[in-house]
Amino acid sequence: MIPIPTAGVLAMLALLPFPAAAHDLQHTAVPAQALVIQMHYADGSPFAFESFEVYRDGEKVPQQVGRTDKAGRIAFLPDEPATWRVKAFSEDGHGLDIQVEGGAYGTVEAADRPVFDRFTRIVVGVAVILGLFGILALFYRGRST
Repeated sequence: MIPIPTAGVLAMLALLPFPAAAHDLQHTAVPAQALVIQMHYADGSPFAFESFEVYRDGEKVPQQVGRTDKAGRIAFLPDEPATWRVKAFSEDGHGLDIQVEGGAYGTVEAADRPVFDRFTRIVVGVAVILGLFGILALFYRGRST
């Protein structure tokens, strides 16, 4: 004859599945509109699989961190209208630091800086380099006479 377990043993057997439930991961899939920023190099190739951080204006802790996707995109869900700072950077020093006005549910109210601004930076950089070489040339010319 098989002995019948006591109430304590039955209670322990009933509680055995609960620790496994603590490791269960639930999920929900909901449709939402994301704010998407797509980045690419000057030659058109995507800024793929590079690091990024998204900050709400004035906050020091990022709202989101991650890597861009294969097409060089960052997607995040603004929870309220705010100015968002987006920093993207690669290991070789390329990157950007822009501000985007994003409303709730992914509406964009302002885009990043125009292409003209990029060329202005290039021209100023070249002018500074040429100026430094000009100053060095004058300095060494004065010493040789």
